[in-house]
Amino acid sequence: MDKPKMVLLGGPNSGKTHYAGQLYGRLRRRPGRLRLAEGGTPVDLSPLEDVLASLEEGRAAEHTSASTWAEITLPIVDDTGTEFELNWPDYGGEQLRTAFNERAISELWRTRLKGAQGWILMIRLKTEVTYPGAIERMVERSHTNEQGSSRATNWDSNAYWTELTQILLHVGGLGTVEQKHLPRLAIMLSCYDEVNAGEVPPATILARYLPLFSTFLHSVWPSDAVSVWGLSSLGRELNRRSHDDAFIDNGPETQGWTVLPAGGPSSQDLTLPLHWLLQSK
Repeated sequence: MDKPKMVLLGGPNSGKTHYAGQLYGRLRRRPGRLRLAEGGTPVDLSPLEDVLASLEEGRAAEHTSASTWAEITLPIVDDTGTEFELNWPDYGGEQLRTAFNERAISELWRTRLKGAQGWILMIRLKTEVTYPGAIERMVERSHTNEQGSSRATNWDSNAYWTELTQILLHVGGLGTVEQKHLPRLAIMLSCYDEVNAGEVPPATILARYLPLFSTFLHSVWPSDAVSVWGLSSLGRELNRRSHDDAFIDNGPETQGWTVLPAGGPSSQDLTLPLHWLLQSK
């Protein structure tokens, strides 16, 4: 049986880079439900070198350039002793936006999507834009010469994520009818420290911000094959010029947290969503 593979999906500034760096730090220094396999050193750590170096200095890492595509391979073991291979693609988030706008996906993406047993979709709610009453305003403008602002012609995030997910399913040779063939899906609400969520289940927060997309997800995926998590990879805001002494003194591997699908107190184990993905349906 092939070792499970996962694909990480996220737009620009969604937190993919910081999560990858923090995940490796956790696996190496503070293993939780998952740990690095004995003697298992990733073949190529270059995509993470700048991330780790930046975080060690208490500052944010550079965003991945739009043209980047690299593969990070992490040999890991779960708490039952079962070995897995986590193939983690590192790419510029603009690639997903381009795929959406052009309705075209490269063969590299097609191969990755078709071979993945699990999908991780990272959404930063603070940066998502919705347009209440947008349809009504568009109808009104259709009867006049008013063009409206360029902002108003952009896609509502509910429609964007729903449409993009359907495109990815189609490219991956998957439909929305035969649910047993769908990959397990973990929605990570990144930069969750920006959201005043309390101990409310993350799925409730997603439904509050993106109700139509939330409904779409739960109408397509079986309830036991989709989960929504809160994720704060750093636990605080850093920028390229910051020099956070507390972050440096405590070490990046002690920073960040996840909120489980059921809500409640956060956990410092950033591997929990991946552990869930690796479980069988």
